[in-house]
Amino acid sequence: MMRLLKHLSLALLSATGGTAAATGSAGGCTAFTGVTVVSTDIERLLPDQTVLVRGEHIDRVSPTGDIRLPKPCTIIDGRNHFLIPGLVDSHAHLYGPGVRPDDRHTQEVILSLLLANGVTTAINMLGSPEILKLRDDLARGQLVGPKLYSTGIFFESEHAYTLGPFIHLPTFSTVQEVRDEVIAEKRAGYDFLKVHGDLSEDAYRALLETAREQGLRVVGHTPSNLGIDAVLDGHQALIVHAEEYLYSYFQFQRDFPTDPVEIDRMVKEVATRTKQAGTFVSPTLYVFRQIISQIADIDAVLERPEMRYMPSESTSAWRPPDNPYVKRWPLEKILKLRGQFLIMQKLTRGLRDAGVPLLVGTDDLVPSVIPGFAMKNEFEELYGAGLTPFEVLQAATYNAAVFLGKTAESGTVVSGRYADLILLSANPLDDVENAFRQDGVMLHGRWFPESELQSTLARMANATTKH
Repeated sequence: MMRLLKHLSLALLSATGGTAAATGSAGGCTAFTGVTVVSTDIERLLPDQTVLVRGEHIDRVSPTGDIRLPKPCTIIDGRNHFLIPGLVDSHAHLYGPGVRPDDRHTQEVILSLLLANGVTTAINMLGSPEILKLRDDLARGQLVGPKLYSTGIFFESEHAYTLGPFIHLPTFSTVQEVRDEVIAEKRAGYDFLKVHGDLSEDAYRALLETAREQGLRVVGHTPSNLGIDAVLDGHQALIVHAEEYLYSYFQFQRDFPTDPVEIDRMVKEVATRTKQAGTFVSPTLYVFRQIISQIADIDAVLERPEMRYMPSESTSAWRPPDNPYVKRWPLEKILKLRGQFLIMQKLTRGLRDAGVPLLVGTDDLVPSVIPGFAMKNEFEELYGAGLTPFEVLQAATYNAAVFLGKTAESGTVVSGRYADLILLSANPLDDVENAFRQDGVMLHGRWFPESELQSTLARMANATTKH
């Protein structure tokens, strides 16, 4: 099965000859003509534009009548269509409890699923030497797939839950252990450092201080034993779950709040403090919603169409009796989880209102969270929490470029940016679902028509079914 999956994945991802899905451009030139460009730094539509792509970059964006196309040049008719930047999944996983760090085959399947859903950049939130090699192979063009960033391993004093049979990580109890690991991860070339669980006050302070000394930023969960004050006073760069605020703030050394007035006050206070700290937040709402759904009806969750794309050996623990949520929580737990989720939704709105920059992350490979497809799910959850379609799109594009320090390279459809683009058949500012009504995806100037992306997915689903 793995050999077949690799063959199918490489049909989409191979950078060498025989690439099935990428359509070549004439003379290294592609032009989207008559298209409506969707601005993502400010809410604005630019109708009837021609976007000229040369090589890997956008060469020019001009009104269609003002630009003369070079010859030869591949023309893509953009009339009645909308062009947006490629999406960024700010909380992705390339390995986890069901996928080994060295399982390149399944990782290529994951990359295929990301690209097929318009994800052209991803931040991997659990690193390894194999993931760094994958990142570098993508950067060198040895594979075609989303641009990858990666954290190192988890910083925590103990593992709060089992990480599966393939993941064997150390824990960190002392200041020196933390400092040594930060320096080692800097030398190894990781892009970020990830805090995942509890740390002593001294160890967490050492993590933040050594990270600054090494020119790295700390992202991830919050050390809930210390509370939100330590995180915001320490200016942690990114909090990757709205859920983390439950444990480090709303329920920190106190009972779960139930009074709506008190909850609103707490939301406003912590949102203001998060803005003052300069911390980004990726609410990651869908993964929490899925916990509730799995407890309520695991069979219905496992029957979703997108489940058929994942290799069965990587999802076996998602099914009863091994599913961790079904094992851990009875049906009676749902009422409390729903109450927590309502607070997370209010918090997300409050963070938006306070001007906190939000990102879109999925936490894929958590049971029943499918890479790529979960971006649409997270878009819908953020919209359901109160964000406008533009604000959701901005979180997945421009805000991510700001966080990565790459606004001169990505995040907008502007001259000089990388040609990571999605052509849509409907206006994404009217409905968040329209961001996934794709006619095709362009990755660094290479065009993948939607028909070819879907054909590749169909072959992957067929291979999974047969094996």
